Amino acid sequence: MSANAGVIMELRHLKYFTCLYEEGSVTRAAQRLNIVQPALSMQIARLEEELGQTLFERSSKGMAPTEAGDQAYRLFMPILGQLLAARQTLIDRSGQIGGRISAGLIASAANNALASTLAHFVEHHRQVELCVTSGYSQELIAKVLTGMLDFAVINQSFQYEHLIGHDIFDEELLVATGAANRLSGALPLPLTSLAGFKLVLPSRRHGLRRVIDQHLAAQGVEVTPQLEVDDLAVIEDFLRRSDWVSVLPATVLHRGLHEGALRAYPLAAPGISRRMVCVHDARRPLTPAAMLFIEMIGKTMTTALDTIHFFKEGPIEEGDHGRSGK
Repeated sequence: MSANAGVIMELRHLKYFTCLYEEGSVTRAAQRLNIVQPALSMQIARLEEELGQTLFERSSKGMAPTEAGDQAYRLFMPILGQLLAARQTLIDRSGQIGGRISAGLIASAANNALASTLAHFVEHHRQVELCVTSGYSQELIAKVLTGMLDFAVINQSFQYEHLIGHDIFDEELLVATGAANRLSGALPLPLTSLAGFKLVLPSRRHGLRRVIDQHLAAQGVEVTPQLEVDDLAVIEDFLRRSDWVSVLPATVLHRGLHEGALRAYPLAAPGISRRMVCVHDARRPLTPAAMLFIEMIGKTMTTALDTIHFFKEGPIEEGDHGRSGK
């Protein structure tokens, strides 16, 4: 870095630079920052002038960082994270949580935990601007690493540079049917029994399907669903209207069980479970507001799980409902 950089850089210069570095495009960076492209280009030019270094090479493919740009990113990211965290800490001394939260939730969490969590959070923390999006785990991770999301709640942790994961809770998966579809056999159901049902599951691109397949493979069980649907809400509604069977997280079934529209059957040990994890970029520390929102999500899901055992099916008589026509 140049020793002649005597002008004090502003916080926005660091934010603009790191955003452009991560996006690799003035257009995308300007959209993420909610500013016009000329303003972003002008601020980057001023920063380069202050440092006496060219930070990006312009090309038809976008903005590629130079060696000085790579070094600046490594130096600026910890500073930016500390400055933002310090600013939020000082704001929070007033006793009020504030700022903006950009959160990502996998759909199975968003469908069930989100409504009650949002209602409580916005009612008690009106100074917080909250933006929530849902998607697949890999999509959410990509947005966390590019700074589009502060954090994401996903099915399981993944190994990425700069990605930090914190366990929120473990959740049991249950065999689910419509209320009119009473399965036969002793409980809890063995994993091998899944092969005999008319089974609807998410496709292999879905994180929940990967969890199911991993557990089954570990026990040497092979299952081929006759129907694949990625939207868990659609699966739940389909079960209510048919004699098909699925394997779904307990919290996804929570509402249907309370309404008496679904049945839930436990699986024999070792069963199937998923670990819900919150991931964020280590270069961007979570704000107190974000940590509070994550805590509320965990509490909401845990509360829902605590009531599920009241709805699990007990011993049942012999029958043949829900079986495939093989």
